[in-house]
Amino acid sequence: MPVLKISRMHLGLILVFVCIVLSAGSSLHLLASASSSSAATISVGDGPSGIAYDPTNGNLYVANFESGTISVINGTTNLVSTTINLGITKSPLEVAYDPFNAYIYVTETYNGTVDIIDGTNNSLIATVVVGALEDHPNGITFNSFNSEMYVVESVPDSVFAIGNDSNSITGVANLGSTLLPWGITYDHANCGLYVANIESNSVSLLNGTTNGLVTTIPVGESPNYLAVDNASGPNYGNVFVTNYAGDTVSVIDWRTNNVISNISVAGNPKSIVFDQENGNFYTTEYGSGAISEISGSNDTLLGYVQAGTDPNVMAFDPQNQDLYVTNFGEATVTVISTENMILMPPSAFSTSLTSNTSETTLSTVSTSVNFTSLSMSASSTTTTTSSLEESSSVIANYSSSSISSSSNASSSPSLTPSESSILVPVAIAASSVLIISTIFLIFRKHSPG
Repeated sequence: MPVLKISRMHLGLILVFVCIVLSAGSSLHLLASASSSSAATISVGDGPSGIAYDPTNGNLYVANFESGTISVINGTTNLVSTTINLGITKSPLEVAYDPFNAYIYVTETYNGTVDIIDGTNNSLIATVVVGALEDHPNGITFNSFNSEMYVVESVPDSVFAIGNDSNSITGVANLGSTLLPWGITYDHANCGLYVANIESNSVSLLNGTTNGLVTTIPVGESPNYLAVDNASGPNYGNVFVTNYAGDTVSVIDWRTNNVISNISVAGNPKSIVFDQENGNFYTTEYGSGAISEISGSNDTLLGYVQAGTDPNVMAFDPQNQDLYVTNFGEATVTVISTENMILMPPSAFSTSLTSNTSETTLSTVSTSVNFTSLSMSASSTTTTTSSLEESSSVIANYSSSSISSSSNASSSPSLTPSESSILVPVAIAASSVLIISTIFLIFRKHSPG
């Protein structure tokens, strides 16, 4: 029987090919895992935006901005159980749950109203007028200290308090002028309400008992949404703010109301939620199509998972430890399990992306959502075109037509699950063929005859 002799050169080639297989397999497996962390994709109405979780019935309520409807998702089956039609003239934007009366509150940004839904039968029971049609109510949150709902109005730069027993306005807080306030959150640590101001790159702090303005805190560029660390630890009570145009998340110390950290993320961070179970934060990266996870204990970026097209706003279901992410660009909600999440390391995630913000101008923003009016108050008509473009680009995600197909293609940072499922076996098979071919040639060369 002939003895197979393998030279050092041939052995080296084999080892190289083995390394190729292992490297390609592990890298593509990482991409596939990061892309397939979603548990389900749920079809909802057009332009899904705000979303809120109702712990009394386990449902999630999705505001479909372009459809004028609310999709109700069963948190157990991840199926749409019903659709609440608010009317063809409605433009629901943000959603919040009131634990005091178990009602769902929905801001109507083009109607100057807030719709109230009874979660027990999913019916519209009241509509509260919080301003004129052009006042644009947007962000909304619940103040557990006085059991009132607080609504941000962008044009008059103010916050309205709604009594949950009377469903009427009980107070108004003025923030200033030309701030373009958006997101809002309540902090149990100091009974304060923090409001993100897009145009002034700041966060306003309101006293949650008197509704008075306490201070204004400079943060990153174009802050959008906020979340509070409610877990015991060094960051308890601190406020995390997404800076949409700055690609950062600012951390505000609730004791000093100063920014103590700025965390760099992939692209256009928008919504943010806190997971009290693991003490971490999750943000939607609108410009990169991903979800980032941030450690709440040391303010560091842990990694990313892939989301849908134009991930917008999200809610956290503590019962099943799932994230529900509205994808504005594809009329879906992606469900991501935080318990089974496999993160792509920040170093492996491409940050050289063409963000939606950098290519979006006034001319590309859909006229169906005329947010340019938000950046001008009645007393300030000299707002520059550049600031208008910045404001429009920040909230251009509320128009799917403002993003071209080429922009979407360039902003995809990793593989979709279907692409990964194809490329992983192809890469492994190709490398395996090279190894087998090499061994065959070596054997043939050293065989008699």
